Amino acid sequence: MYIWDIEELKFQIGKLFQFNRLKNKLSQLQVSNELNLSSNHVGRIERAETNPTLEIVVKFCNFFEIDILLLFTKLNEKELNDLNMEIERLQKEFKNHNIRKS
Repeated sequence: MYIWDIEELKFQIGKLFQFNRLKNKLSQLQVSNELNLSSNHVGRIERAETNPTLEIVVKFCNFFEIDILLLFTKLNEKELNDLNMEIERLQKEFKNHNIRKS
């Protein structure tokens, strides 16, 4: 059994939500509108600056169709690094996509 540090858990959940948002080519505003949250709150969850309630966790999981168990399965350092690299790639792709739309 793994003993969680709350900051690690918040960080992992935030990164997984951010990854799924970017993978689906959605902005924080779009996700916030779908989940009836403020875009600032979505951003604070993604940056691990706040604790998402269980209700919000379930909303995110249902919206992105991800298994809630994924959030609570401890990622090792390599998996977290890979996730961060993929988020950076998706962020660049998302920004480039939005620039072309303008």
